[in-house]
Amino acid sequence: MRSSMHWAVIAVACVSILLQSGCVAGQQLKYVEQFSKQPWQVFPGGRFKATTNSSMSATSMAGALFELKPGGVRELHWHNAAEWAIVLRGTCRATVLDEGKTHPTDTWDYTASDVWYFPPNLPHSVVGLAPSGCLVMASYKSPDTNELKALSASGWLATLNVDTAALALGVPAGNAKRMLDKSRAQGRSQFIAQGPVQQLASQQPSLPVKRTTAVHRFSLTKNKYPVGPDGSYVNKADVATFPAATKMSGAILRLAPGGMRTLHWHPAADEWQYVINGTVEVGVFTAPGESITATIGPGDVGFAPVGSGHYVRNIGKDPAYLVLVFNNGVFTSIDVSNFLGAVPPSWLAAGLGISSDEARSINYKLAGLPGRPVQKKPEAAKKAGRKL
Repeated sequence: MRSSMHWAVIAVACVSILLQSGCVAGQQLKYVEQFSKQPWQVFPGGRFKATTNSSMSATSMAGALFELKPGGVRELHWHNAAEWAIVLRGTCRATVLDEGKTHPTDTWDYTASDVWYFPPNLPHSVVGLAPSGCLVMASYKSPDTNELKALSASGWLATLNVDTAALALGVPAGNAKRMLDKSRAQGRSQFIAQGPVQQLASQQPSLPVKRTTAVHRFSLTKNKYPVGPDGSYVNKADVATFPAATKMSGAILRLAPGGMRTLHWHPAADEWQYVINGTVEVGVFTAPGESITATIGPGDVGFAPVGSGHYVRNIGKDPAYLVLVFNNGVFTSIDVSNFLGAVPPSWLAAGLGISSDEARSINYKLAGLPGRPVQKKPEAAKKAGRKL
C-alpha cells in the first residue's frame, strides 16, 4: 500500500501542473453539456431527454431527465446499466421486481429529494402522482445507456406472433390478437403512456403500497455534512447508509454564494454532476496541458473522470444546488488542501515554485478537513521536530 507521503508528493505535483497549465488546453475534452438547451421528446404521459457519450466525454456514465404528468406511466422496462435517480420535484410511485430478495416487489412513493437505486436488468416502472406529477433526474452506470433503447414489456410483446403471445399471457388467441393490435398501434407512445391519475398512498390508504422499510428508496434529506464555514453542505448516500446501492452513490451539494467544493479527486469513482439551480464554475484537470473550465447553470451537466482533479465554485448571487452521482457504492474523496498539509513547507515551496513563507501561508483546513496548522515562524516547526 502506498504511504500518505507518497500521495502527498503526487498532490504537490498535481497542484503545480494545475497552476501552470491554465485552462486553455483540452479543447477536445467535453466534460460539460448545456443539457438545459436540449429539446424534450414529448409523449402522452410526459416528456424525456437523455445525454450519453455521444454528446460529451463521459466514459462511464450517462444521464436523463423525465417529467411525468399525473397518471403518466414510464412503462415496465429494464436495461443493462444500474440506475441511480432522484426526484427533483413533485411525487411519483416506483415499483421494481427484485427476484430472490426480501421484498421481491418493492413499491414506494417518492417525493422531492428521495432517491432510488435499481441494479442492472431489474424490471421497474414509474408513475406520476397527483397533483403535479414529478421531475426526475436519472444517472446510469454506463456511458451509452439511453432509456429510449431500453427493453420493455410492450416492445417484446410487439415482436411475438399471436399464438406465442396467447401462451405467454394465458389468454385465448383472439384476445391476444386484439391486445397485440392495440399495443402495436400505440408504438413508441407507450414509452410514457397516460394512465389514470393516482394519489399519494398517505392520501389513499387502501393502495397496496409497502409499509415496511424501503429496500430501493432513500431520502437525501438525511446525513448532512458541512463542506465549508460559509453554510455549504452536502447530503450524501452511499452503500453504508443506503445498502441497496451497491454500485453507485450520490449527493446533493449546496454551495453558498462564493462557496467552493475545493480542489479534489475521487480515487475510485467517476463523478456525474447536474445543476438544480444556481450558476457554477467547474474545472476538470486530467493530465499536463489538459484541463477545462466552464460555467454551467440550471439543467446543465458535467463529468469528472476517476482520478481527475476537479472543483465546483458558486459564482452566482444565490445558493447553488447540484446533484452529484458516483459509479461506486463506496464514496471516497481526496482534497488537495488536506494532503498538502502533510508535506514539509520546503517541499511544497520547491514543487510549486514559491517561497517558503508563501507555502506556510496556505490554508490547509479548507472544506473543514483536518490538516496541518499554519506555522508562521520557522522556529515553531523546528521545536515540533519538523525539518524545513
